Amino acid sequence: MGTEGIVVGVVTDSAASIAPDLASSCRVAIAPLSLDIDGVPCTDDSVGIDEVARLVREGSTVKTAAPTPGAFLSAIEEADQGRGVVVITVGGSFSSTGDSARLAAGMTDARVEVIDSGTAAGAEGLVVLAAAQAAIDGAPFDEVIRSASEARRRVRLVAEVGDLTYLIRGGRVPSPLGAIGNAVGVRPVFELRRGNVRPMRPVFSPNAAFDLMISSWRKSKRPGHRLHVAGLHVGAPEEAEKLLAAVCEVVEPVTRFAAPFGPAMVAHTGPDLRGLAWWWEPETGS
Repeated sequence: MGTEGIVVGVVTDSAASIAPDLASSCRVAIAPLSLDIDGVPCTDDSVGIDEVARLVREGSTVKTAAPTPGAFLSAIEEADQGRGVVVITVGGSFSSTGDSARLAAGMTDARVEVIDSGTAAGAEGLVVLAAAQAAIDGAPFDEVIRSASEARRRVRLVAEVGDLTYLIRGGRVPSPLGAIGNAVGVRPVFELRRGNVRPMRPVFSPNAAFDLMISSWRKSKRPGHRLHVAGLHVGAPEEAEKLLAAVCEVVEPVTRFAAPFGPAMVAHTGPDLRGLAWWWEPETGS
């Protein structure tokens, strides 16, 4: 049998905000994160994001965990065509997902490389799609790894949390400080990059948060580079499209998609969430 059409496999976890139809078209296999909702275990591909958001709003306890090694092993076996598999995971500073993927890699004879994306949500998704595009183009194993690593180095994510209640509940913001923030209408905006979460200046309205996110993207603009971008939301696709429309007024992206944040993000930050992820790819020779 010939090797035409056989490509390097690409696997990720469901924190990457890649919709099933997009994953299928890009030949990406996905290992679902594990959830525990009020003591009932499930995986996040078995419950919709709108349902998770509703449960979080109603006060349900939603806990998240890495995909099991078995889930990763199944995804690796699905993706493996004999040329190796590149596994891209949510940042190791947020999750033990990479450890689970490495355990799975040791359970197969396939050639597997596990890459920590250093990020999450649509930013992780953009790293995954960079690897997937290289694989689809017929790149060898090492070149697919290089493509993922380049996107990982450059990708950025800014997001707005509309309500501090959930960060207080999870212990990520001290209760007295959070109560004051909610009382005066603070809407936290943060940047997630290279495994670190950096708070940006506080804003006091959705419009101000929108402007801050777009301003952050504008300041990053690089001449001679191609744009890959994702708009992110929870139950409000029009918010993601609004962010993307503002970007597209300035630059025509090479990659552009809108997607919901995953249940893992919503469980920790609450459902009032929107964001923008992007990276600038140098043109060949630039």
